[in-house]
Amino acid sequence: MRVVIETMLNIKGIRGSRGEFFVRDRDFKDDQNFAVAVVAYEWIQHQWRETGCRDTIIEMVTWNEENDITEVVRKIEPVVKDDLPF
Repeated sequence: MRVVIETMLNIKGIRGSRGEFFVRDRDFKDDQNFAVAVVAYEWIQHQWRETGCRDTIIEMVTWNEENDITEVVRKIEPVVKDDLPF
C-alpha cells in the first residue's frame, strides 16, 4: 500500500516534509494508523540524523492528507536488541 506522509517537525524552526512511502499490506490491514506511524517514525529518525541529531519536536504527522497520526508517532519507542549474554 502506498501512502503520502507529511510531517511538520520543529528543528530550530519548523520544517515540513512530504513523501510517498510503501506500507506492507498485511500490517496496513491489521492497524492502518499504527502501520503508517511506524514508517513515519523511521522517516523522522532519518530526518533527525540528516540535521545532525538536533532536538526535534514532532508538531504534526498526517497520512493521505486526512489522517492525523501525530500522537501515535509520538508514542512509538525504538526497540533496542539486547544481545548481551548477561
